[in-house]
Amino acid sequence: MNPRHLLATFCVNYATTSNAAQSKDLSRLQQAIVQGNIQQASLAYKSMMTNIKVGEKPINREVIRKLLMLARHGKRREDIDFINRVILDMKQKLRLTPTPFEYHALMYAYGLQQFPEKAYALLQRMKRDDNIKPTLHSYNTLLGCYKRVNNVERAEEMLAEMKQHHIKPDTVTYNTMLHLLLRTNQFDRVFDMYSTMKADKVSSDIYTYSTLLDAAVKSKNQHFGREIYSQITQKCKPKDVDLNMINNMIRFVADSSLNEALDLYYDLPDRYPHIRPDKVTFNILLDVCFKNQNPAKAYQIFGDMTAAKLKPDVVTYGTLIDAEAKMGHLKESIQLFQSMCHVSIEPNDRIFNSLANIASSKSARPSDLNELLDLVEKYQYKFKLDTKAYNALMYGLAQNGRSSQAQHLYDTVFRHATCKPDIATFTHLILAYINDNQLDDALEIYYSLREHHKKCKQDATKHKVKIPIQLDTTFYSTIIAALSKDDLNHTISVSDDPDESSPRLVAAMSIFNDMRPLQIQPTMHTYTAILHACGQYRDQYVLDQVHKLIKVDLYLDPDIAIYNAMMDAYNRTGNGEKVLDIWQTLSMAASEYAQVTPDQTTVSIVFDSCGHNGYIQQAQSIWSFLKRTQFNLNTNNYNSYIECLCRSRGRQGWDAAKAIVEQDMSIPGKPQYGKPVLDEKTVNTLMSFARKKGFDDSEMDRLNQWRAGMLTDEAKL
Repeated sequence: MNPRHLLATFCVNYATTSNAAQSKDLSRLQQAIVQGNIQQASLAYKSMMTNIKVGEKPINREVIRKLLMLARHGKRREDIDFINRVILDMKQKLRLTPTPFEYHALMYAYGLQQFPEKAYALLQRMKRDDNIKPTLHSYNTLLGCYKRVNNVERAEEMLAEMKQHHIKPDTVTYNTMLHLLLRTNQFDRVFDMYSTMKADKVSSDIYTYSTLLDAAVKSKNQHFGREIYSQITQKCKPKDVDLNMINNMIRFVADSSLNEALDLYYDLPDRYPHIRPDKVTFNILLDVCFKNQNPAKAYQIFGDMTAAKLKPDVVTYGTLIDAEAKMGHLKESIQLFQSMCHVSIEPNDRIFNSLANIASSKSARPSDLNELLDLVEKYQYKFKLDTKAYNALMYGLAQNGRSSQAQHLYDTVFRHATCKPDIATFTHLILAYINDNQLDDALEIYYSLREHHKKCKQDATKHKVKIPIQLDTTFYSTIIAALSKDDLNHTISVSDDPDESSPRLVAAMSIFNDMRPLQIQPTMHTYTAILHACGQYRDQYVLDQVHKLIKVDLYLDPDIAIYNAMMDAYNRTGNGEKVLDIWQTLSMAASEYAQVTPDQTTVSIVFDSCGHNGYIQQAQSIWSFLKRTQFNLNTNNYNSYIECLCRSRGRQGWDAAKAIVEQDMSIPGKPQYGKPVLDEKTVNTLMSFARKKGFDDSEMDRLNQWRAGMLTDEAKL
């Protein structure tokens, strides 16, 4: 065969084989692009380019652009190298001149992988290698790169550079800058940038308004927000408003009005029929309902969410649990927590801490507390509780006197440094023992804590202390107040004998006396707590000691609360003379316009004391003084004075009391200015003493009729 013919046949066969291979690679490439598979697309492209002959163009610019649009979203360094290779192949193998499009794809890829300066360097490379000048899109892409790394300074330099090159910023430019400033919480600069945008006569779009409204919400700038909200409703076509905008609109109006937020939500089908609320929408509404103390409406919204077949997420349950926590509803919060676990929604540390914190609620029942403790034990290794949450658990146990469980919690959590204890931790531990009537154990912890406090205060030892716990007035006031509760092991009787004092009161006084040596100044609340303890135990001896301390305390300026606590304590010990002495001091001060004057509580205490101690004349004199000085007497004051009069012998005082009720008080439903409204206690006091004084049946019948007439309006209310 002719050699030339053989060569021609070989060339034809080779070209056919080569074209077939390239066609197969091109098909693979196009399929990978459609599937969004960067790696497969890269392999197919490289296979095509391996055996390409000079002058051949197996791939056109349109396919290259689609390839780069895919590759720019890659998150591997190899993806950036691949884009660089494609641009190089265009010039060397495909004889295609790169355009800004290809460089912009590379810029975007650098920005996505947080290499904004490499993206910026492309501006010089474009000009140097291909004589391509930067365009508006070049700078907008660069701004996006700097936004990804929150670099406000460089973004502003790009904006200035644009203007130097006489490239006019557009809506995308300003939207990027606005969102960058919003992300970095520079709200005032957001508002300034918007002013610049308007000055440059650049039009705003939905994204602009949504960003600005978000900034108004986060900065709580209602004035600016109202301006933007008005622009949205007036300038934006309803069909252009998207769900993100609606969520921002609801979030904004919710800051000032729950009703306005609900109105917008309920008007969605009419105003924006294309909008379907999502989880974010419902979560915003739930949050605002609870913040406005409207749980009923919140659960109605939750029902709407369920009806819309939207599954609650962790934010939804977190909002519901937070709301129940604020209301102190431990049982309901536990049910919500169990519900989210049941539907396989993973709780987080914040939700678990919120749940644990409800243990400190006074309304938490022991059975609910047990259930919470079981949950804590079950999930303690999955979720991390902080010191505040564990302290709440300690407080819940302390309130119920569950000292052994409180001690166990302390030993397992705080003693072994899972959490660092603070003064609240030890306060709750001591309270647990006090409320469990384990006074010796409580005091043992206190004494250890007191010595630890001394070490923390001394220069020689404070650097050796691992946990710097220092006692304060709150600690002492709390412990003393707890010791003032009834001592179940001590019979309460009025006494001025120190040997008959309650052990709890003795402990309270001892702890109180520790304060000054430790340079902890007792506050008015501390004195009020110890006075209350004296009154609870009717201990004249300790009360006198406290009274003396108050007199000589140079740092104490007693307020009316302390005087009231002192009067109440003396009243409980049966020392009516002391009560009158204190009243006399206060009433004289009132006449001289002193800072401390009697209040309505003072008046009720002095009348109660006079009644129980038979000082009827003194009570009448005080009443005359109060009337003469136009003291603002309330219903409780009238009730105290009426009871005082009724306690006098015979019926003269009772008659005077009834006359006061009829002449000086108004009936429920018909209040009169200057006349306190009588209540059921007022009438029942008169009825009770009438029976004690032996009124005959006919008079009691008339009194019952009178009582019914007086309280008829109240019954109707």
